[in-house]
Amino acid sequence: MDRNKLFTRLVVLTAALMIASCYAAPPPAPEPTPIVYMPPADPPPPDEWNIFPDPTTGQVDIYHQGDYVGAITGNEPQLEDPPMPHRVAPPTEH
Repeated sequence: MDRNKLFTRLVVLTAALMIASCYAAPPPAPEPTPIVYMPPADPPPPDEWNIFPDPTTGQVDIYHQGDYVGAITGNEPQLEDPPMPHRVAPPTEH
């Protein structure tokens, strides 16, 4: 290897080390904010709603206190949000 190339590489390496050593250390990480415990709200009273989705048809049958209320079939109007169950043929008992 030529002496000029070796000297040039040595100078470039020394300059790179000098420049890299001038950079300041990153600032310390901020302390994490304390976690404030909030007790959970009172759970809603039991109301006996049962929802049975059928993954093959997409229909969701809804029962309230053991009685068939209706279904959500996916054909509800766009303005009805959340969709309300409507009567369809009740599911057959097996």
